[in-house]
Amino acid sequence: MGKFFISCDQASILSTREQYGDLNPKEQFRHKLHKTYCLDCRSFHKGNGKFQRTINGLRWVKLSNEQKSNIKNRIEEAMKEYKRSAR
Repeated sequence: MGKFFISCDQASILSTREQYGDLNPKEQFRHKLHKTYCLDCRSFHKGNGKFQRTINGLRWVKLSNEQKSNIKNRIEEAMKEYKRSAR
């Protein structure tokens, strides 16, 4: 009987893998079984699904090399300024 039950840590990993369709039938069964009796993992799974749908709905922006370089320089300047003020 212990072969069917998984821990919450394992269930969270399976939940994430399920979002990508990366579970075999045995893992799917174990994950569904765990969600039937664990309210926290069921809630985590719902939240994980909502997060995944939100990420998939975003429009990603591609930056040019010039824009990347500009951002990198601004971050480096901000870090230098922070280090100066920390002294």
